[in-house]
Amino acid sequence: MIQNVILPSYLLENKHAYTLIHDGTFIASKSKLHKKNKLYLRNTSHMMILLIKGEKVLHLENDLHINNSQILFLSQNNYFISEIISSNNTYESILICFDDDFVLNFIKKYKLNINTTKKETVICIKKDIFLDTCVKTINEYFTKKLQNKVALLKLKTHELFLYALSNNKDAFLAFLNNIINTKSSRVQYILESNVDILNDISHMCQLTGLSKTALRKEMQKLYLKNPKEWLDMKRLLKAKNLLKTSDASISDIATSCGYSSVSWFIGQFKKYYKSTPYLFRQENL
Repeated sequence: MIQNVILPSYLLENKHAYTLIHDGTFIASKSKLHKKNKLYLRNTSHMMILLIKGEKVLHLENDLHINNSQILFLSQNNYFISEIISSNNTYESILICFDDDFVLNFIKKYKLNINTTKKETVICIKKDIFLDTCVKTINEYFTKKLQNKVALLKLKTHELFLYALSNNKDAFLAFLNNIINTKSSRVQYILESNVDILNDISHMCQLTGLSKTALRKEMQKLYLKNPKEWLDMKRLLKAKNLLKTSDASISDIATSCGYSSVSWFIGQFKKYYKSTPYLFRQENL
């Protein structure tokens, strides 16, 4: 079984399962819960994974195994991940989620010159004594009573970034470069890669982190459509493809494409494609 998880929304909606330190856009979470199923991780921010106990497997073309001797950086994208408990049956993981602005502010603060054309969505850095000490300090923040925890964690994250630049310069610059080059299309990336789960405009706002007004403005710029028009277009395109390639009933297709009634689906399909779903299927057999 594969479990769908949308980060960072999932963290904020399941606070009972995580210890959180956050300000809404920068989110640090710690979990001791091991998810037995493979995760389909829909990551709408960028993320750094610090394993304390146990392992993760990132299912790429060649599986990438990560343990507590490594730090994993993931840019916004969708990933398949498995979690593995340690040999003594324990698991602890820290996730630090950050947005485009956090990365751009880091680049500006330290006056970095991103002089590479390479782009990497995933990089894995091996820990040394310094990085191990830094991760242990971050881990302590989740148990100690401290003021300004978010500010302290942001500084520690900058510290990890700077150290990665010192010891893994080419890889980390490529990671930063990928974020810079996709920033202008971030909303498009998030929506296009998660269109199959979008329910309504409120859900679109939740995934993108935009208000309804800001989302409308962004959708007009990207697609020359308002959010509802774009969502209808994507739902109907999905329905069109299902009618052509599957044996699913029209009722099942309507439901899978987010329509609450078959009659509403048929009416919208006819309006958009000038044909009923039934006739369209017959013409495309």
